[in-house]
Amino acid sequence: MKDKIFNLLKQTYSSFGLSDDILQGQAEALANTGLVTDDNLQAVIDGQKPFLSSLQSGIDKRVTDAVNKAKSEKKEGAAAGGEQTKTEPDLQKLIEEAIAAKLSPIQEELNAYKAKEQQGARANMIASKAKELGIPEWRAKEGFAITPEMDEAAITSYLASVKQNIVTAGLESSNTSGVLSTPDDKAKESAEEWARALPDAN
Repeated sequence: MKDKIFNLLKQTYSSFGLSDDILQGQAEALANTGLVTDDNLQAVIDGQKPFLSSLQSGIDKRVTDAVNKAKSEKKEGAAAGGEQTKTEPDLQKLIEEAIAAKLSPIQEELNAYKAKEQQGARANMIASKAKELGIPEWRAKEGFAITPEMDEAAITSYLASVKQNIVTAGLESSNTSGVLSTPDDKAKESAEEWARALPDAN
């Protein structure tokens, strides 16, 4: 996926004049989010335009300032007639700092989006497991004591316990509210009904 993103970035934004290293870095950052798919690839690439445009402008300004500073210092050294001190800035470092500054907000936004997606997927998984186990909706609405540290196996085990508790409570309720008549009572009622059904001796 990284190569697909890089190739499409290079094809789409060739006019920006950004180096392959910069585009490779952006492609890797996007690929590492795990959110870019073949279906949304073009939309993600299109969404990079404001960022890459701003990045190129920022880099151009930094490079121009650095070059002008180096020229100025060179002239000053020549005018003084002394030995020229090597003060050329590390342009690569400036570029890397500019990229890092621009990428940081986007990376944070992507991380937040990814976390939200993961939370949604986890909630759907819990709901699906509860339904699969036959946990009634009223119990699901009450909420479950599931912590972020619990993995899918732990969640399944917990929900199974919840289901068992519901079943157990239901059986106890049935036992306490069941038929109170004893076998002797039933036999007596049957005898009385039989006697009433006999023809009158008179």
